Amino acid sequence: MNSKKNILKYQAILEDYLKDKGWEDELEIKQGEERTFVTLNTGVTQDGTSGRLIIECAEPPIDVVNFYFYLDVKCKPAKIDQMTILLNEINTRAEIGHFQVFRDGGYIRWKNKVDFEGSQPTGLSITQNCDPGMVLVGKYGEVITAVALTKQSAADALKEYDEEQEVKEKADFSSEGGAPTEL
Repeated sequence: MNSKKNILKYQAILEDYLKDKGWEDELEIKQGEERTFVTLNTGVTQDGTSGRLIIECAEPPIDVVNFYFYLDVKCKPAKIDQMTILLNEINTRAEIGHFQVFRDGGYIRWKNKVDFEGSQPTGLSITQNCDPGMVLVGKYGEVITAVALTKQSAADALKEYDEEQEVKEKADFSSEGGAPTEL
């Protein structure tokens, strides 16, 4: 580990993030022509959906952090149009970041970009901007996989997903005692 005075801003922040997560991954530090990048690249599973989490930080003066989650599943070439429809619908529902499918290779990823210029980000800031995307990946992972690898259409997969969510919500509601009773 570097001495504290030689440590980069985002190196320290990502080390705090790793500590909070309980992960022991190594950070990669690359010096580009104009700036230095600190990157975390690790395998992650979220609610049964596995892939690669990449957090790439550009050291000041840029102060930009890119969050990527590449799903382990690739979309069949014949299904890329359906995947695009599906991901567009998921993106309208998402509160943070967005999903993409790459037409040239079928890679599916969630991406978020945050500019921390003028603020003092911490490991918690990284968590707050990454974890909601990880939740989305877990939430929609089965639907994405179904459309990517089966004959199921985006519309059918979303309809099935929405119906399952409605059943879960009703089950949760009734297990919590249902509607309040009047006195």
